[in-house]
Amino acid sequence: FPTQDPGELILELLGELRPEPRQRLVFVETGCGPATLVLAEVARRTGARVYACGRDPKTFDELRELAGDELAGVTFLAGDSLHALAQIAARHERVDFALFDSVPSATHTLREFLLLEPRFGPGSRVLIDDAALPGARLLLGPRRKGRLVVPYLLASPFWSVSAHPRTGGSMVSAVLDAIGARSDASYEDPGWVDLWRAGRERKLRPVPV
Repeated sequence: FPTQDPGELILELLGELRPEPRQRLVFVETGCGPATLVLAEVARRTGARVYACGRDPKTFDELRELAGDELAGVTFLAGDSLHALAQIAARHERVDFALFDSVPSATHTLREFLLLEPRFGPGSRVLIDDAALPGARLLLGPRRKGRLVVPYLLASPFWSVSAHPRTGGSMVSAVLDAIGARSDASYEDPGWVDLWRAGRERKLRPVPV
């Protein structure tokens, strides 16, 4: 059962950030929700730039209606998260924090991470929702988001990885200690490729009578 609120974990991770002088922190979130409010709260105190990526613009309107001016400093990007993250990577040389919480796809989450990886520097932090360390005995869905990106992080000697099995539906965080050779993503097994889009399309097809 969850014993820690995800917002509390985000505040803990961001509280340990040590920005360089004259550096404006950059926070990125794929998937919008309560975490967006937490990031906006930290941004008001630190002057950070916040990006929230979501597929459905209606979610943005619901959040604005709920929080009002508290989200004035958040930049919302609608559409596929991969396209949005590419735009963010083109605008900023460094990303200090990224929360990966979009579609229920392990491969999609890995691609999201790889898009931002060149922008992570020493001290950057990532947080993956619906994730666990390999071998953990948790009731996670077969398409959990961290199934590929967590082993990828563990394969690098430059990321310090921590599990948070009692946070939300189980989360994993990592801190980049230093810049070095990246992990090799070519290990990806086609058998792990998630067919979440095809699954959704099948559900939307009319049932013959």
